[in-house]
Amino acid sequence: MMRRNSVPSATEVQPMTGAALLRRLAAALTAACCLSCGSLALAAKAPELLAVDASFQPAEMAAKVLAVSDTTTLKGITRVAVPLFAVEFVTADQVSASTSGFAAAGRARSSLYYKLLGVGEADFQAITDALYADFLRDLAASGLEVVAPEQVQASPAYSKLASSGSVPPIRSDSAITLAPPGLAVYGFAKSASGGNNGGVFGAIASIGSNMAAVGSAFDAIELSKELGASLIEVQMRVNFVQLTDNNRGFLGRISGTASATGKVNPSIGSLLVSVQNGPARSAVTMKNTLTLDSAAFSEVREKAASAGDIAGSVAVGLLRMAIGSSDSSSSSEMEAVADPVRYREVVGAGLGTVRQMLVVRLAQER
Repeated sequence: MMRRNSVPSATEVQPMTGAALLRRLAAALTAACCLSCGSLALAAKAPELLAVDASFQPAEMAAKVLAVSDTTTLKGITRVAVPLFAVEFVTADQVSASTSGFAAAGRARSSLYYKLLGVGEADFQAITDALYADFLRDLAASGLEVVAPEQVQASPAYSKLASSGSVPPIRSDSAITLAPPGLAVYGFAKSASGGNNGGVFGAIASIGSNMAAVGSAFDAIELSKELGASLIEVQMRVNFVQLTDNNRGFLGRISGTASATGKVNPSIGSLLVSVQNGPARSAVTMKNTLTLDSAAFSEVREKAASAGDIAGSVAVGLLRMAIGSSDSSSSSEMEAVADPVRYREVVGAGLGTVRQMLVVRLAQER
């Protein structure tokens, strides 16, 4: 006999008081900050790197790697839907290191830029589609009733969510966010994608996006009720290089030289899974950055300098001499060339490891 799912019907949901509404709004705003600033939070906490190799056992590592914000929300779940499944692929990254110019020494600055070549949107879409299909299959195999994607997309509540979101791909100068066909990127996931906003106007735009995303959080509750299912919303980020500012900290800042370094290998540095169970919501996040096999890349090379680049460097050097400046700066532009076949194998397997851990973790808390 099928167990009754834990999502309350419309008649079972009690009207919210003003205080309850404010508490839920505050919780949603907190989630907005976490999502929009996910990469900054990860950088600040400096998550431990964890290599995914042949010895890595997803079932054994699930509880160690994945944290659940509210385990009570996951209790009794029997029927689920996956209306959001977004994977962001970083295609360019950069880091800068600088000194403070201690005593009579001039300030030094070093910048390092990396660009991903060899793979593109078609490769990323294929990885995303396969991951999504396997995730739905694994959820069903774990004992959950999974609402068909066609039923999710036909729901009026989902149409409202999708209309407030964006249809992938969502592109920026440094990343591309993709989803399976038919699924939109909405709510906080939309505000966290792209990353092109900057400065005061960017901050204002971000606040506006997050406030709009709060409305989507309430719409998700309606979708959960309409489908009679708990919602699982998935966001992941895949990077290709680990960058380090070697002048961080007091001693680094007073050093006479500035340096930044990069190590090329695929990695999964961010996971956010939101589970909407009726009016309750929980988040599953990853404690570690998972590093994958660097054999996904066939070459790492310095970008060839153009005539304009050389002329610009000479002009800056002459200007510093003219004004008697002791400051110095350097920059390098690197290209990480992926082998398309190996990249899809390595990244697909790495994301598959996260997928397996997630399904195990959800089952552990049910």
